[in-house]
Amino acid sequence: MDSKKPYLAVIFIQMIYSGMILLSKAAFNEGMNSCIFIFYRQLAGTVFVLPFAMIFERKNATPLSFVTFCKIFMVAFLGITLSLNAFSLALIYTNATLGAAAVNCLPVTTFFYAVLLRMEKVRIRTTQGLFKIAGLLLCIIGVAILTFYKGPKLKPLFHHYLLEYHEPIHHQSQVSSNKRWIIGCLLFFVSINSWGLWLVFQVL
Repeated sequence: MDSKKPYLAVIFIQMIYSGMILLSKAAFNEGMNSCIFIFYRQLAGTVFVLPFAMIFERKNATPLSFVTFCKIFMVAFLGITLSLNAFSLALIYTNATLGAAAVNCLPVTTFFYAVLLRMEKVRIRTTQGLFKIAGLLLCIIGVAILTFYKGPKLKPLFHHYLLEYHEPIHHQSQVSSNKRWIIGCLLFFVSINSWGLWLVFQVL
């Protein structure tokens, strides 16, 4: 059972991401400013985590040097400022389904940067290496289909008006829906790439 805990944790985290994306989209559709939303989101996370950090990690804290401070600043810029703002703007221009699909591209970008920085090796001749490549291709193909293919409109069994797609109040413009979709996809690309770099840089 212990060997399966990491996989169960990953599934649980993905469920949290899905719920977060749906709630974020609902908030943006009601006119919530993306920057303000991110501020309150990070503030709530800080208030929740800070007591645990003070209790359990206070004795293990090391002196903060200027170099370490700069590294923390750059990591925070990639993973919080750039990634979350780009992702939130992309949600405004597209929908929650594409947002959830874009998150599934995170393993691809993380693996790419890990290989680029020589933190990961790909052994194509081994079974493990082949499964890695197959998994990455599956992620890319799935996201590409959702991005470029427009099929018939599906009606969900449990529908809520907050999750309907409509132009947010503070982003109404004459821009066509196709152009908004392209802009949203580009913003997702920026977000997922910076997110992948954020994960890799944390272990450097």
